[in-house]
Amino acid sequence: MLSRRYIRRPALAMLAAAACLGIAGAVPSSAHLVAAEPIGAVTTITATTSGTADVVLYDDATLSPRETHNPDVSISGAGRVVGFTLSRTDQSSDLLKAVRMPTFAGGLVYVDGSTTPTPPRCTASSNPLQADGCPPEPKAKAILLHEGYYHLAVLTDGKPLRITLHLHGLSRGHASVHLQAKVRTAEADLPARESIGSTTITYGADTSNAGAKHVAMLVRATLHQNATLLAQSECSRDDSDAPPPYAFSPACPGGSGDGVAWESNNSVRQEFGGIGGLSVYDLLNAPLDPTGIGGSFVDTDGPAYVGGIGIWSWSDDLDFFGAQLWQMAG
Repeated sequence: MLSRRYIRRPALAMLAAAACLGIAGAVPSSAHLVAAEPIGAVTTITATTSGTADVVLYDDATLSPRETHNPDVSISGAGRVVGFTLSRTDQSSDLLKAVRMPTFAGGLVYVDGSTTPTPPRCTASSNPLQADGCPPEPKAKAILLHEGYYHLAVLTDGKPLRITLHLHGLSRGHASVHLQAKVRTAEADLPARESIGSTTITYGADTSNAGAKHVAMLVRATLHQNATLLAQSECSRDDSDAPPPYAFSPACPGGSGDGVAWESNNSVRQEFGGIGGLSVYDLLNAPLDPTGIGGSFVDTDGPAYVGGIGIWSWSDDLDFFGAQLWQMAG
């Protein structure tokens, strides 16, 4: 879970009450308060497409910090990869986000956010060869969202979606939130492609989505933890004609790629090999408007490809996967 620092904000509930009483100057003159939809103790968010909305939280609220099977966050509706982010508009660290993984990755909803208590500060080392001193983080008691204005961004797979939040500490009861602006997104399966012997499998799709700001891949393979060599790579293509054979192999011929490998004497690879986990790529260095995305897995004991999905977004609001490579067990 993420750990964040918090700053108290003006009491928005008091501002709203002052507005009802007609006290001049109690509420900012901008129309932001009118446009923002209020969040309640039980908030239902409905969407038919990806999009955004401005919302307001009139009191501090908490949710369960559980990463999976969170009793305070539920997502229902069809779609391969769906989710949302709720972040403060003043760029502070308060955050709630959730993503429901595709079926081949278990289909669970993963929840993250700004937790309490705040972790202790790390002590900077005066010796550049020594790591900073970071005390162990305390166990998170809750996800904490302070009162204020928030920006909601919802990712769908082009099908109706329903998100239900249970926020503790709010005086307002039920609330329904509808998206105010649409955001273009697209998803596509990344099927298995050619194999190279018994040690390498490739996957990918010849799919072009011009103008997308963010491209990500979620892929899963079963690997052997004790194999002599484990490796994986990603490949983005910009072909004017049909892609060459083995287009998404580790060499990524004529394309732009990156990869990582572990030999058997590297302890880091123990977190990767054999976990049957999910790899998430944010294709930061992909060619502009790639004509295809994919990659490969190498396992000297024989890899097994489970599945993959590509995600395209035409907005910075929906950059859910901001890490080059992320492993998730399961």
